Amino acid sequence: MKLKTLEISGFKSFANRTKIDFMPGITGVVGPNGSGKSNIIEAIRWVMGETSAKGLRGDKMVDVIFGGTDLRAPLNRAEVIITFDNTDHYLNSDFNEIQIARTLYRNGESKYQLNGKVVRLRDIHELFMDSGLGRESFSIISQGRVERIFSAKPEERRSIIEDVAGVFKYKQSKEKAEKELTTTVGNLQRVQDILYELEGRVEPLAEQAARAQDYVNAKNEYDRLDQMRLVVELTDAYSQQATVSQQVQMAEAASQRENAQLAEQMQTLNHFKVERADLENQRDHFNQKILTLTQQVERLTGEQKLAVERAANRSSVSQDLHQQMSRVNKRLAELTSHRVARQAEMTQATEQLETLQSELTKQAEQHPRQKLTLNEEAITDIRNQLVDAMQALTSAKNEQAYLAKTYQQNDAAANRLAIRLSSLNEKRVTQTAMIEELTQKKTVIDDRLTMIQNELLQQQAAGQTLTAQHKEARTVWLDALANVEKVTSRLQALQRVANNYDGFYQGVKHLMNAKSQFAGIRGVVAELISVEQNYALAIETALGGALQQVVVDQEATAQAAIKYLTQHRLGRVTFLPLSTIKARQLPPTQLQQMQQLPGFIGVASTLVTTEPAYTDIISNLLGVTVIVDNLDHAVQIGQAMQHRVRLVTLDGQVMNAGGSMTGGAARNSGNGLLSQQTELESLEKTLAASKRSATQLEAKVQDLDAQLTRATEAYTTQQNLVVSVTSEAQQIAADLSLAGNTLAQTEREYEALNYELRQSTNGSESHEAEVADNAATLANAQVTVDQLQGQLNTLNDQRAVLITHVNEADNHLTELKTQVAGLTANREALQVRYQDVLEQIASEETRLADLQSQLASLNTNPSNVQAKLQQQLTAVEEELTTAQTRLEVLQTQLTTMTEQITVMEVQVTSAQANQRETLTSLNDLSARQAEVRTQIQQMERALSENYALTYEAAQAGQTSVDLAALRTQLKLLKLTLADIGTVNLAAIDEYTEVKARYDFLTQQQTDLLAAQANLRETMSEMDAEVEMRFKTTFDHIATHFATIFQKMFGGGQAVLELTDPDHLLATGVDIKAQPPGKKFQQMSLLSGGEKALTAISLLFAILEVRPVPFAVLDETEAALDEANVDRFAHYLHEVNDRTQFIVITHRKGTMVNADVLYGVTMQEPGVSTMVSVNLENYVATT
Repeated sequence: MKLKTLEISGFKSFANRTKIDFMPGITGVVGPNGSGKSNIIEAIRWVMGETSAKGLRGDKMVDVIFGGTDLRAPLNRAEVIITFDNTDHYLNSDFNEIQIARTLYRNGESKYQLNGKVVRLRDIHELFMDSGLGRESFSIISQGRVERIFSAKPEERRSIIEDVAGVFKYKQSKEKAEKELTTTVGNLQRVQDILYELEGRVEPLAEQAARAQDYVNAKNEYDRLDQMRLVVELTDAYSQQATVSQQVQMAEAASQRENAQLAEQMQTLNHFKVERADLENQRDHFNQKILTLTQQVERLTGEQKLAVERAANRSSVSQDLHQQMSRVNKRLAELTSHRVARQAEMTQATEQLETLQSELTKQAEQHPRQKLTLNEEAITDIRNQLVDAMQALTSAKNEQAYLAKTYQQNDAAANRLAIRLSSLNEKRVTQTAMIEELTQKKTVIDDRLTMIQNELLQQQAAGQTLTAQHKEARTVWLDALANVEKVTSRLQALQRVANNYDGFYQGVKHLMNAKSQFAGIRGVVAELISVEQNYALAIETALGGALQQVVVDQEATAQAAIKYLTQHRLGRVTFLPLSTIKARQLPPTQLQQMQQLPGFIGVASTLVTTEPAYTDIISNLLGVTVIVDNLDHAVQIGQAMQHRVRLVTLDGQVMNAGGSMTGGAARNSGNGLLSQQTELESLEKTLAASKRSATQLEAKVQDLDAQLTRATEAYTTQQNLVVSVTSEAQQIAADLSLAGNTLAQTEREYEALNYELRQSTNGSESHEAEVADNAATLANAQVTVDQLQGQLNTLNDQRAVLITHVNEADNHLTELKTQVAGLTANREALQVRYQDVLEQIASEETRLADLQSQLASLNTNPSNVQAKLQQQLTAVEEELTTAQTRLEVLQTQLTTMTEQITVMEVQVTSAQANQRETLTSLNDLSARQAEVRTQIQQMERALSENYALTYEAAQAGQTSVDLAALRTQLKLLKLTLADIGTVNLAAIDEYTEVKARYDFLTQQQTDLLAAQANLRETMSEMDAEVEMRFKTTFDHIATHFATIFQKMFGGGQAVLELTDPDHLLATGVDIKAQPPGKKFQQMSLLSGGEKALTAISLLFAILEVRPVPFAVLDETEAALDEANVDRFAHYLHEVNDRTQFIVITHRKGTMVNADVLYGVTMQEPGVSTMVSVNLENYVATT
């Protein structure tokens, strides 16, 4: 492999596109300082995948783009293209020539291309992997790298040998294995600690679980029978509830009827009273009116007499008129006073009515019915409490029976329990002291762990965000890669088929595989044409076997090929010599005629694309074949053309010249040669697009990779600290947990024994105390029952009183309503009287006017006056007669109404008595209904709370049972449960869990021990592999180093030594040298030039051990004197037959020995330019 060319455009100082051709041997690059020579080396490193901007002497990657000068504007992109001759396939690629291009735009976008196809950076790295080439390999050696060799410490110098030995991957694997081993050891320790704890719990838990299981079995049977009892009792209660509910409904209906009847009677009574008041008002009104009319009759009669007298004596009449006017005025004054008094009476009556109405409203609001409702609610509550108290009383009686039985069991266990309890107490004290000590340690370590975990969480949050972004981008990228792989796989398969001529006749396949032996073979017809996909089947059908016919230049080529096939008996092939095959085509008249017919698509030869050289061949094969859309149209066209033309449809049906037809479909009709060729071309386009997309996605993933790597490194550092502290904390926590669990177990055993001891020790005294307590409880329960019963009786008495108060309040309200009606009627009567006074005042005022008129008319004719008086008297007497008749009618109506009111009041009193009796019965029934409902609710609650069942669910499948026998069985089961005593129900699940955990951890312990052994064995194998590779590589390099040192120095000797040969995994590498004429000494004691030449000798030794096709040396020999430069150059000449050298130099000795020399100059400030260098002139001037 050789480096052929390097093209630079817009990279650093190379603003113009510059191309450098590298010849075999030594290529020198010279130029003044600052001219841009090193930019060539950096361009090579950059295009080969360098990702560090600092490594390219920049702050960020866009700094490599030409930044402009005073005379030139900055460029927007940098591009470098490097080309390798890979004929020997040194790089793992099928291409004989490899071209890599890298482009970077100022907006940050970049792309890599491999032979014109966009690829990923990883693809570039993979291409150079294990090749000895690449951005950080020994194929690019700078002066700084030489200095690092002689200035490095022995331990640092070791990495040079490791890089050549290729042990880095083994060291990485060992580091990973060490981490896994640390984790495994920690896990094993924790598992062993937990197992130690669990071993002390399994057996006691087994005993507790067995006892608890016996309790559960008895309790389940008790619950089953208790459910049956509740169902039976509930069924009876539901029956009672239905009966009582029916009675309540009947009582409520009767109460409603009586209430409606009483309301109707009260309404009628009130109506009668209002009518009576109205009649009384009318009676008073007509009494007053009769009185007034009688007075008017008397007055008019007197006036008649006076009129006669006036006629006799006018003077005395005048005096009399004045006296009458004086009396009338006095009467008016009295009536005015009466009016004021009547008005005051009306005001007083209105106030009384308003007061009474207010009282009515107040009484309605203070009606005792609300108190009655509260009383009934209190009765219901007391009844519920009474039921609970009676249950408590029953429980106390059961406890009394239980105490009598347990007394007999206590004495026997007392001494045994006391001994065990004393032992457990001593154990508990010791364990408590240990826990206190561990707790103090845990507090300290937990505080430290909390602090570093908080820091870790902050880093984790940032890392999670980056991880999510990276995961999403990577998923998209991997999908794109999968698509690329899928398309590539299919494309490669088709390419293999095409390259191997699979599917061709044996003769064609053998001939084409041996075509290099024959001059003039152009290829088979299928290779030389292309066709659109929708015409592929038609063209394949039209050509048939002609697809595999071979196109050659002339007959002689065909003859030679036929001879070859015949001699080797490889099969038969049809040849198409370009020199003899002539084009064929349809007559224009036929073509024009067919073009007018439906279904015509075109002549087959016009639907095929080929090179101009093969036009006659294709026209000969397809020029007289016509492609139509379907068989129906083919038949029509064939008939129209009298079957003189061959017709082929798009789906491959054939109408032959002469009228024969060929048709049908093969199972694999889509696998023809042309279809494969068309698919191949399509896949190549698809693959290019997919790779471009994948490259863009890869760049995004790489950017996120870099960010994530930095975040991961910071997180890993902090996580290691957390792991370390957590491991310590976990160990303390495990110890504390173990001690805590052990103490808890001891405490449980101690409490259990202490409880049993309290039950057993001093059996008589304890029993008497418990009996006394039970007696007190029993007495208290009885007192509570009695108290609640007394409260219930009191509330029932209060309820009876409240019912009376309700009835009285109802009567009082009725009375108030009656008073309101009476006051309303009285106010209306006062209104009538007031109106009468007003009428009297008007009458007196009229009389006064008459007197004044009489006085004024004393001089008028007396007979006219008498006639007028007689007329007035007649009218008043008629009105008086009418009023007296109306008064008699009203008096009769009043008498009748009073009798009706008396009868109605008797009926109302009777209805109210009936109502009170019905209400009392209804309240009793409601109380019974509430009591039954309470009992049902309690039993339903017992079913729900105790058994999570409804009545319907509990009743399902239950047969009739004897309630008395059921209760007896329940009592016996209760005694059995008492015999079992207190149990730890959690022990059943706890035992199952602990036992399963114990078994699981035991298996884990076995697995972890095996994993520990495997990891240690793997690490030993890796250490052995690293030692072997390192030692082998070191020995080879040391041997070559000694030889090359003598060549470079012209004598002397040098050795590579291991600082610690017995520990190859940690030893450093030291260099000792003895230049000619000097003593053997450390490299650090040599002169600057000697150090540089020694380091160069080591680098050349490395290249001997791991040769590379080309090496780039950037002023490597700058520190050497002229004599050593000559030796350096001569050595390059010795090895340039296997390694191509590109040397950046300004040393004369190197230039003289260069096979090709390029110069770099800056004819324009800031812009590097490559110039041809006349070696003789350049050397003469330097």
